Amino acid sequence: MTSSFQKLEHAIKQTTFILLFLLAVLFGNACEFKLPPPAPDLFYKYNVLKVGSGPVYLLSSDFNLDGFPDLLCANGNDHTATLFIGMGDGTFRPARNLKVLPEPSYAATGDLNKDGFPDIVLNSKGANGLSILLGYGNGNFRPAKKLATGRVPLTVILDDFNNDSHLDIAVSLTFNKLEIYIGNGNGQFKKGKDYPTGSRARSIVSGDFNKDNFRDIAIASNSSSSSSLRILEGHGDGSFSLAEKSAKGKSLFILAKADMNEDGWQDLVAASAQGDNMYLLKSTKNGKFAEPVAFSAGGGPAALTIGQFDNDNLNDVAVANGRSSSFSVVFRTPQGGFRHPPRDYIVEGGTPLAITSADYNKDGKTDIAVSSAAKNIVEIYLGRKFLPGASSSKPTN
Repeated sequence: MTSSFQKLEHAIKQTTFILLFLLAVLFGNACEFKLPPPAPDLFYKYNVLKVGSGPVYLLSSDFNLDGFPDLLCANGNDHTATLFIGMGDGTFRPARNLKVLPEPSYAATGDLNKDGFPDIVLNSKGANGLSILLGYGNGNFRPAKKLATGRVPLTVILDDFNNDSHLDIAVSLTFNKLEIYIGNGNGQFKKGKDYPTGSRARSIVSGDFNKDNFRDIAIASNSSSSSSLRILEGHGDGSFSLAEKSAKGKSLFILAKADMNEDGWQDLVAASAQGDNMYLLKSTKNGKFAEPVAFSAGGGPAALTIGQFDNDNLNDVAVANGRSSSFSVVFRTPQGGFRHPPRDYIVEGGTPLAITSADYNKDGKTDIAVSSAAKNIVEIYLGRKFLPGASSSKPTN
């Protein structure tokens, strides 16, 4: 039943514009209706990786410092994170399962102890804490140590919030709070201040949104009573002030940052829990963001990644669609909008809840990794060259 529904939804989406065109012809308005060309087909499935139970978050990074991107998968059901070391050709070494605290659902990486090697931090919803794994720089890590947090940590990000050149940690909790932990540069942290978020703050991102050289934090809260985007403006000493709320009632639950209109300022892209909507929130160049502009992807957007997937040097968006068992690539237009319809790719494993992007085969094109919670796998899609002016049905590898 589920498979039939997914195929029906996909077919409806792909034929909508054709039906509209036929209606326009019947009513004599064909000259006023232009059927948009299909979005380019830029990806092909190349590899399938077996991971732990319940893959809910994917992270691309070079954990062994060999110049090739590796892949980390947080497995929410079996208290592990699966690590794949990339070979630079789209393949990976055999999986290594890292033991972490229960119910990880988010991961971040950075050099926590100033040894020049990447470390890993994962949340633990089941143990009310963070798993901190210090790296050796060769793809191996010390056993996880716990940093206790408040109840049910959802998202963890690493940044230097007090300008001391040491990475700090921000953690959003399920129940109305964001916690700051100040790093001392040797992998240890002390508790900082707490800030209200509204409940179910499932996504936070950091950046210098007002260009005052201090790090700020954007928070998406999507509870029925406090759905909004909140900006914590950093003071440069590890403390923050809450700016006014925006995007009220939009139920934003996934955030990503990027300069989406080439003006040098960080914008936000968000997925919503309402109506399968995606939103672009452009920077107003004062630390705030304009009203969200909606665009569409697939059914049940659950995760997103931003990258330059075609060859126009514009940031595009790839979205994992949990309900329609697909991921959609939404291409930017030179005018600053998004091309519709997007290009959809069926995830054969079903129920994709995580997505990430990197150049896994070092050919200069951005690739995509997407998880399947139904089959506990990660599918690797490599980018292929698309020649301007060529038919989208005939891309070249």
